Amino acid sequence: MPDTMQALVMTDIKQHRLMQAPVPALPGPGWTLLKVKAVGVCGSDLHGYLGHTGRRIPPLIMGHEAAAEVVEVGEAVTSVQPGDRVALLPMYDQGGKGLEKDRLVLGMSWPGCNAEYATWPAANLYRLPEGLAYEQAALAEPLAICVHAVSLAPIRPYDTAFIVGAGPIGLLTLAVLRATGVSTIAVSDTSDVRLERARRTGADVLINPLRDHPRAIVDGFTGGEGVDIAFEAVGAGVTCQQTLEVTRDRGTVIWIGNSARMVEINMQMVVTRELRVLGSYGMTPQDFRRTLQMLADGAIPAEHIIDRRTRLAEGESLFEELLATPEVIKCVINFD
Repeated sequence: MPDTMQALVMTDIKQHRLMQAPVPALPGPGWTLLKVKAVGVCGSDLHGYLGHTGRRIPPLIMGHEAAAEVVEVGEAVTSVQPGDRVALLPMYDQGGKGLEKDRLVLGMSWPGCNAEYATWPAANLYRLPEGLAYEQAALAEPLAICVHAVSLAPIRPYDTAFIVGAGPIGLLTLAVLRATGVSTIAVSDTSDVRLERARRTGADVLINPLRDHPRAIVDGFTGGEGVDIAFEAVGAGVTCQQTLEVTRDRGTVIWIGNSARMVEINMQMVVTRELRVLGSYGMTPQDFRRTLQMLADGAIPAEHIIDRRTRLAEGESLFEELLATPEVIKCVINFD
């Protein structure tokens, strides 16, 4: 084992530096040391880099969408061993009570995987199914968010669905819905490039609200009723309102986006039409385990999601590049 490693450190808002840092020691008997193999760049990482959320405080090593190889385990660890290929569930409840103050979040309140090595509790590691590549396994965390969101929806055979946002979460939600009994899925986005990616991922109807009227198009394939279920995957007031407008009376709206703290919506539309509005946050261990098998089985078209690959050495300028090219869906940093 080396004594030092390369790490991409956010040293200040809008500033990344590639630095030599000590390889971390095991924090306790239930922890593991991991050699990072692949890590995805999340939209929340970009927001943190810009200082928009206040949840990522420099100096910090970000990176929570990760797959790795176990290289060392604590004395209390029996679930994994050195050499195991694993994916990391990035939220760890160290108090066991589900309280926010007891929660460690990889790449936010704990050093993340934008580095050659990282530490994480063995309880939050999941072995990769045979044949699943590290790069694809790095999609497990965002995919699990979408599996969790879809699990909240009361889906019936031949229901219709609507997704606002054709970014990573929107496209992965689309892929998960495609594996259910939903009949028709519409996707709305202001980028025609992203809408084309949605078409390739399985969308039946594409809507650009800059030139299309979402409700009019939805009425065309629902007989004027509206969709049964709508998902918001942006986190803005205008897109939250869009989901309310396209959903049928007594339909279900699920908000996944988590950007704007406060949004303005038409409350009377929710009340008088008896809409069921749910928030979806994070995932369960069952969701995470299931996503790994979905990826291994080829149920999720990972090749339509990952469209930028890079190395840690490019990291100092990477975030600025991604902010300048919003058409990129998912960038993965590979270490091998």
